[in-house]
Amino acid sequence: MLKDFLRKVSLFVDLDDAQLDRLAAVTKEEHHPAYQLIFREGDGVDAFYLVREGMVTVFRDLQGKPQQVLARLEEGGFFGEMGLLNDKARRYASARTAAPTVLLRIEKPDLVQILAANPGLELKFRAEVIRRHGMNVSALLGLAGQRDVRIRLGVDSVMEMEDGARLSVTLENLSLGGVGLSGVPITWQTGQAVHFRLGLAGEPGILDVRGTVTWREGDTIGIAFAPEAAGDALLVQKALRRFLDARR
Repeated sequence: MLKDFLRKVSLFVDLDDAQLDRLAAVTKEEHHPAYQLIFREGDGVDAFYLVREGMVTVFRDLQGKPQQVLARLEEGGFFGEMGLLNDKARRYASARTAAPTVLLRIEKPDLVQILAANPGLELKFRAEVIRRHGMNVSALLGLAGQRDVRIRLGVDSVMEMEDGARLSVTLENLSLGGVGLSGVPITWQTGQAVHFRLGLAGEPGILDVRGTVTWREGDTIGIAFAPEAAGDALLVQKALRRFLDARR
């Protein structure tokens, strides 16, 4: 029954049976009375929660300001995702039950291991934080004190330029914020705006890359996505799956 419940949670719908079994094995059920504080803003981040039954209110209560309710979560809702990938992160808000509630708790170390084995799931978590807090990637990472997760790939790829020219490169990493490539033209320098299609040899382009070169070391560069593409989890997930398939 626990596995069936987890399968219905939007974050976990793409996990296979073996991955769901692993998730269920580290999930603990907790019973809480109404109006019990689960954690307080500023506490260390030690776990991720799902609401199995009941209701949870997530709020901020700053001194001298009215209480700000961020969310009311019922069955299938989840909270506590902010800071899961940063050892120094603190709770961004407080959470309290609004009725007798059954929670599913997953300890941070257990969930981090599962995310490390499922890059697509980790991207979903990042995207959910961005969506819930209404921030762009740079603002989010600054608030959380963490860097954008980069999925290391090392996949032979092809860049198709706007003039139709094609260049063989290596896709080193991919994230919600941008890409890392090696084998790029020597003329590409930090601060330069670039636009090209990235794909695999003999196939149509997979990812439309539009952004700015933010660093360069030898023939390897990092490109930050333009604001309209940064944080687009669906875009990155689709590309990630195709590039991961090519690496196998």
